[in-house]
Amino acid sequence: MRSVQVFVVCFAAVALAAIAGAGATRNSGESESDDLELGKKVYAGSCEECHGAEGHGDGPKARKLGFHPRRFNLGSFKCRCTESGALPTDEDLYRIVTRGMSGTPMQPHEKTLSEAERRAVVQYVKSLTPRFASEQPPVCMRLSNPIPSSKESVSEGKQIYRLLSCWKCHGKTGKGDGPAAPGLKDDWGNPIRAYNFTVMKRLKCGTEDADIYRTMLTGMNGTPMPSYVAALGFARESVADMTAFQSAFDAAELKELQDYVAHQPDEAAIKALSAPARDEVVDKRAWSLVHYLKSLTGN
Repeated sequence: MRSVQVFVVCFAAVALAAIAGAGATRNSGESESDDLELGKKVYAGSCEECHGAEGHGDGPKARKLGFHPRRFNLGSFKCRCTESGALPTDEDLYRIVTRGMSGTPMQPHEKTLSEAERRAVVQYVKSLTPRFASEQPPVCMRLSNPIPSSKESVSEGKQIYRLLSCWKCHGKTGKGDGPAAPGLKDDWGNPIRAYNFTVMKRLKCGTEDADIYRTMLTGMNGTPMPSYVAALGFARESVADMTAFQSAFDAAELKELQDYVAHQPDEAAIKALSAPARDEVVDKRAWSLVHYLKSLTGN
């Protein structure tokens, strides 16, 4: 994946602190089997009612309420710091257990479970996922330093939202009412809703700027939400054709889009850039899109 993204130092510090903390809470005499036994107990008390005894997403609560919990046995996880299609890291899973997933029945367990219990249940969830037995998660994709929000970045983000066709699912104004929204399904054929940014103030994988940025880079496995790493590196020629937008946008909106595209580097210019300079182009666009999405949520 991208080699160009520069990791945010503070994020690295947090991750290292979390890992160090995990080691500090583990007694030297504890074994992996002890962790799994504790994790199994925690899972039975806090997770099994939705995710099912074997992690098949078929718990009694899920069946009764009619929602579709994550099927751990399939090894496809939405919220990760790893590249599209990859397994999550332990810290990814720990973050979800701790924070929960806003807008879903997945509740945060920061106050209901101790750190040791949360880390143990992560290991047990991994034991229900065959992929972890045969492959290791790759390292996290690296995030660039945040770019401060401004009127200009929000305006650019609006045009990028249009160019990347985010509106086809999420709607022209972010209300989740795009033309493709009614037919959206996850990878297993279950109906899935496009996110309404104007109503749902908290996003599933996190609402901080870095969380949104990370989701755009990684995509959400098992859903129609792809990784936008490659798409954000567009050259002028690849987006200059306005035909696909004519039925969705009025003349004024098309003019805004054309003006934005006209000022983007062409393919020759993109190829002539050094790798760090190309990364700067991509990161500027990515953070602009983050700022625009945040403007829709009112956060």
